[in-house]
Amino acid sequence: MLITGTMASQAAFYPIGTPGIAWGDAERSAWRAGTIVSRSYFDEVVSKIDDLRSTFDVEQYGALDYDVAEGGAPLPMFAVKTKGWDAAKPAVLVTGGVHGYETSGVQGALLFLATKAAGFAADFNICVAPCVSPWGYQRVQRWNALAVDPNRSFLPHAPQMAAESGALMAFVRGLGVGEWLAHVDLHETTDSDEGEFRPAKAARDGAAFEPGNVSSMRANVACARASLVFSFSRGLFHATGFALPS
Repeated sequence: MLITGTMASQAAFYPIGTPGIAWGDAERSAWRAGTIVSRSYFDEVVSKIDDLRSTFDVEQYGALDYDVAEGGAPLPMFAVKTKGWDAAKPAVLVTGGVHGYETSGVQGALLFLATKAAGFAADFNICVAPCVSPWGYQRVQRWNALAVDPNRSFLPHAPQMAAESGALMAFVRGLGVGEWLAHVDLHETTDSDEGEFRPAKAARDGAAFEPGNVSSMRANVACARASLVFSFSRGLFHATGFALPS
């Protein structure tokens, strides 16, 4: 088939899919097949969590089996809590790695636990999920193995519920906190957003790709941070999910 004009320019922006048509199972599988394990979740994250066990309570709240059929190991998901959880204290939730490729959030959460969190334990209950998306962390990907964005799944009626998000929400509900004082969700805008993620997202959704919008994404982040600070000051930020505009 000959593609001309605008469709021709759109045809070249991503190697998977047909312009204007959302991905099906075949396209999602092709995308997944193109991802590779480029770092170890066990070496870079789980080993650091294990080092915290003498100071904090560590709970596994689920495991991802995406790679088991191909001989890979299940990927456990962990939360780290201050000891002596007391319902009378205000509670703070910290999440990192909702997007697995955003390394600073994962390592920042782990560094906070290793160096600062225990100092607040007398006054606060603190729960940290340092790497919500371990499959994405190992492959340096924003999405999970099904090409679903976990940060768009923290809703009861999300179009596609990511296993990562569902497991975390169930665990958080199980803590029985009526109102969280704060939820700090750690994100970053990576160098690959313009060259890989945004074209892939447009292709996946059957949408046109419009280059050059990373600056507007960063403006959204700045607005979100301002809103977060305001929410902290009033103690109103609930752990029900935090997603920037798509």
